[in-house]
Amino acid sequence: MQIIDMNGNKRECVKAIPDKSWPGYMKIEYVSKLRKNFSYNEWYPIDNFVKNNPSLAYLAKTAAKPWKEDIGRVSLASNQTLTDKTKKWESNMFAGYPLWISRGKGEGQIRTITGNSDTTLMVNTQWEITPDKTSQYVISHNVHDPQNMGNTLPEVQKVKKERKKVPKKKK
Repeated sequence: MQIIDMNGNKRECVKAIPDKSWPGYMKIEYVSKLRKNFSYNEWYPIDNFVKNNPSLAYLAKTAAKPWKEDIGRVSLASNQTLTDKTKKWESNMFAGYPLWISRGKGEGQIRTITGNSDTTLMVNTQWEITPDKTSQYVISHNVHDPQNMGNTLPEVQKVKKERKKVPKKKK
C-alpha cells in the first residue's frame, strides 16, 4: 500500500497498524530496498498519519489513546496514596502507570498506580518512606526501576572545596 510519510513523500509500505505497545502511534513496516529479505519499522503519531493519509484513517480506528504523563509536587500522602491538590485528573486515567518519587522525602521509590481520583493517586504497595510536601513525582511509562535498569538520575558528585593557602608569617 502507498502512504504519504512524515516528510510528505509517497512510499510503499507492507502494513500500517496502531502499535499497542506505543499508544498514539502507527507502526509502519517497509521493505528495505538495499538489503534483501529485510524489513524495518517506523512510527508516526496517529494524528500525522491520518492527516497525511485521510483515505487510510480507518486503519487507526482501533488505536488506543496516547499515553499521558504528568509531574508535580505532593500536597499530602498516606500509606498508599499521593495527593496533589493542584490537579484535576480524569478518573483512573493513570491506572497501571509507574509513579516515581523523583525528589524530596521518599526519593527513588517507584510504585504502580492502581487508580486515581481528580487529585489523588492510589498505589499498589505501601510507601517505605511516605512522601511529603518536599516530594516531587513523575508519572510516566519512561520511569524504570533503578535496581533493574540502572540509576535514572546522575549521581551527585561530591566536590572538594579548595582551601586557600594562607601565607606563613615571616619571623
